[in-house]
Amino acid sequence: MHIERDFTPMVNPKRIVAQSNLISKLEKMKTEMITLDYPAPGFLTPKTSKYSGFGYIPKSQPYPTNSHGQPLSLLAQINFDEMPHIEHYPSTGILGFYIDCFDENLGYDAYNPTDRSGFKVLYFENTDEPYHNTTEVNALFDQYDDDEQYPISNGEIKLSGTLTPDAFPFNAIEFENYFGMDFESFLYEKFDTASSDVGDYLYQRYAPSRLKIGGYPFFTQEDSRAKSSPYNKLLLQIASDLYDITWQDDVLAHFFISEEDLKNRNFDNVIYDWDI
Repeated sequence: MHIERDFTPMVNPKRIVAQSNLISKLEKMKTEMITLDYPAPGFLTPKTSKYSGFGYIPKSQPYPTNSHGQPLSLLAQINFDEMPHIEHYPSTGILGFYIDCFDENLGYDAYNPTDRSGFKVLYFENTDEPYHNTTEVNALFDQYDDDEQYPISNGEIKLSGTLTPDAFPFNAIEFENYFGMDFESFLYEKFDTASSDVGDYLYQRYAPSRLKIGGYPFFTQEDSRAKSSPYNKLLLQIASDLYDITWQDDVLAHFFISEEDLKNRNFDNVIYDWDI
């Protein structure tokens, strides 16, 4: 019996990419980011870079609350004195990201990402002032039953940072703004039937970081920002599949700010989103 066999040659995405000169084009988009590692060794204090727990808020400022007066919870805190420096970002001081754990969406409003009633981003350049201690913060939450809250962690997790290159933005609006089309369309136009294999190769080669400051955001679905969005700097990207994290399954949370506000240290105008 004669059996028909398909002798279509196997796709070699590495060779295809090398022949296309694509890497040299993508290299022009390379930028810097701080990759955050966890759990980092060392002691935790209210001033430590960390995920969850208790952060630094001076007593000269009231503890942040949601629109109902309930206290917000620390999602992450970055002490820039502990981090390598990247352009435009602080080189000193503490940046805290607080979200609403009394809300099942943890302060994220999909219909209005600029609504900051469910989250706050607070920056303190001077960290020598007396601060709200853990006893005082616990007392704010003890007024409410545990079943009213959606916990984000089983405890504090210390973070450390490493300066690393970020290759290119994959499925973020920065790619479309640079190349004139989104990543998937670009691959198909350039590589046709091999686009899927080339895309997989690029994802494996560059392995987008899921926990970082700066660089390009990564999305499992799609970028929520419009192409003309002024929020062009990534303050923080954090994944919910990190060590000892309980808040949601397979969520990437992003905090964005405009370059101008970042330079001016104006953290009142920040947007926050989820990518599930």
